[in-house]
Amino acid sequence: MDILGRFRTADSLFRLFTGDMKRVVSYPFRPTGRPASGQSTPLPMALPESTGVPCGVIETFLQRLDEDRELRPHSVVILRHGQRICQANWHPYSGQTAQMQFSLSKSVVGMAVGIAQQEGLLSLDEKMRDVFPEKLPPFYMGKPGEVTVRQLLTMTSGVRFNEMSSVSEKDWVRGWLSSDCEFSPGSRFSYNSMNSYMLSAAVCKRAGMSLTDYLTPRLWEPLGIAVPRWETCPMGTEKGGWGLYLTPGDMVKLGQLYLQKGRWTQGGVTRQLLPEDWAVAACSPQVSCHMGNREAWYGYQLWGLAWGRGCQFNGVFGQYVVILPEQDMVIAVTSGNGQLFEDRTLLHIRDCFCKPGGLSHHPLPSNPAGIRSLRALLEHLHVVAELKAELPPEEKKSFFHRRPARPAASPPPQEAARYNGCSYTFPKNSASLLPLIISSVQGNFSAGISSLRFQFSSEKARFFLQEGDNLHTLEAGYQGAMLPGKIHVQGEEYPCFSGVRVTRDEDGRTVIKLFIVFSETPCVRILKIIFLEEDGQKILLRMDESPSAAQAAGMLAALVTGGRKPEEFLPPGMQKPVLGRLKELLQPKLPGVLKPREKPEPSGNTP
Repeated sequence: MDILGRFRTADSLFRLFTGDMKRVVSYPFRPTGRPASGQSTPLPMALPESTGVPCGVIETFLQRLDEDRELRPHSVVILRHGQRICQANWHPYSGQTAQMQFSLSKSVVGMAVGIAQQEGLLSLDEKMRDVFPEKLPPFYMGKPGEVTVRQLLTMTSGVRFNEMSSVSEKDWVRGWLSSDCEFSPGSRFSYNSMNSYMLSAAVCKRAGMSLTDYLTPRLWEPLGIAVPRWETCPMGTEKGGWGLYLTPGDMVKLGQLYLQKGRWTQGGVTRQLLPEDWAVAACSPQVSCHMGNREAWYGYQLWGLAWGRGCQFNGVFGQYVVILPEQDMVIAVTSGNGQLFEDRTLLHIRDCFCKPGGLSHHPLPSNPAGIRSLRALLEHLHVVAELKAELPPEEKKSFFHRRPARPAASPPPQEAARYNGCSYTFPKNSASLLPLIISSVQGNFSAGISSLRFQFSSEKARFFLQEGDNLHTLEAGYQGAMLPGKIHVQGEEYPCFSGVRVTRDEDGRTVIKLFIVFSETPCVRILKIIFLEEDGQKILLRMDESPSAAQAAGMLAALVTGGRKPEEFLPPGMQKPVLGRLKELLQPKLPGVLKPREKPEPSGNTP
C-alpha cells in the first residue's frame, strides 16, 4: 500500500479505537437503494422419498444443526434432482427475506465474469492497466496494473489493498492500482475481497452498466430470481466481494446452475446461461490453498470441498451453497455463527448425505409418519435458544402430534411490571443498536445511545431508545414470540424481529433481556438491562451481539490486519489495549440513571 494509504488506514483505526465512530470512514455513508419489490419463483417441491432421500436423514441433519449451539442456523434449502425436498427456517427467519451473503457474493461475480468473457467483454489474460488506464497513478511503476483477470479470479493477485484499505479510500479502483504487491502476481494464493471488487468493476466498465443491470436479463430473470440488492462502493459500483442479498431459495438456484454445467430450463426451453467450459473450470481446482487449517483448492471464486468432487460458495458466519455432483444435490445454508470460513455444517452434510448407500438412485416407498415427524421438527425451530418455548414432556416424545408453531401471548412478567414506563439516560458513549459487524461491513456508524424507556402491556413490550437523531421504537414478544420492526441508522433501514425475557441474575436482581434479530443479516443484538437497585433508580445496560464478542473481535482484527495475526500488525505493547478496546466496542456497558420525577406506570398503559 502507498504511504498515504497507510496513514489513512491508521487514522481510521485511531478513530475506531477512540470511539469517534462517526468519522471512522473517511467518506460519507450512502444508504443502498433497494430494488423494486419482486418475488422469486420457487423451484418445484417434492417429497424426499420420491427423490431417493429418506426424510429421516433430513430430520437427523436438521437436528444436528439445531443442537450444535456454535452453528446458529437460520435457513436450509435442499435440492435433489433439481427438486426442492426441504425448506427449514429457524424462527423468526422465514426464508422469504433476502439475506446478506458476505463473501458468498464472490461466486456470483465469478459467474458474471464467465458471461462477460463469452460476450467478448473480457479475457482471462487481460491486465487491469488495460481495463482502467485512466485510473493509473502518475509515474506508475507498481505491479497491480499487471494483474490479470485470471489472477483476480483465483485470488493470486498479491495486491495489498484490502477491505480495511477501502474504509479510507473513496475511489477503490484508483486506490487498488496505487497500491503495491505482497508477492509476484500469480505465484501463490492470498484471499482478498478486493480482487472480487476489481472483477465487478471490470465487468461494469466494459459492459457500460451496473453489475445488477448486466446480470438481470442474463441470470436473474432466467433463473426466476427477483432482482437482488447489492451494496455499492462510494463510486457506485457493486462491491463484488460482499454486499449481495439473496433468499435461500435464490442461493440453491445458483448452485443448481453450476451443477447443470450452466444449463437452465424455463418454460420447457433449455438455455445455456453460463458457458459449459466456464462452469466446469470454475468448479475445478485452479490453485492450491488453505481453508482454515486444512489444505484446499480454489476454483474461479469458489472453494473445493474436502471430500468427493463437490465445491461450495462460502460466506463468513456460515453462509453456504454446497454442490454435490455425486449425489445430484445442492444444499443452501444461512447461519449466524462465529466462523471465518468452514464450520461443522460441512461435516454434518458429509455425514448425513454422502455416506455410501445412504441415498437411493430410485424413489423410495412413501413415509407418511416420517413426514409428520419432520414437519413437527420444522415447526419448532427457533434462532434464539434462550427464547425457545419448552414443550411438555409428553409432547416431546410424540411422533404423530403437531407441535405448537409459536407461543401465544402472555401477561407481562411480574418482575418487570414494577418498572413499567421508567426512562433512563446514559453518559456519552459510542454504543449502537446496530451490531458492530454490520456497522463495519457497511461503514455505517452512529453517535451512541443516550436514553432508554420501556413499556409493558398484556400483549407485548415496547422499547424506546434514542440513538443520535434517531428514536428507535421496538415491539417485543413474550415466551419465544418475536415481533417485526425496523431500525434506521443514517437513512439505512434494517428490518428486525424482537423478543424479550425477564429473569433474575445470580445476585437476585431483576434482568430484562431484549433480543433483536436483524433478519437480513446473520446478527442478533442482545440488550441486558440489570436493575442495580430495587427502586429502579439505577440500571446497567450491557450490550452484546451474536456472533459473540470474542469471535467478532477476532474476525474484526483479522479484517483490520488483512488476514494477518494482530502481532504481525501491531507493536507488542499495543496488542493487549487494542484488543481490549475492541471488546469494549463489542460489549458496551452503559450505566443508566432514572430521569428525575419519573414514576413507574401501571402495566398495560399505552405511551
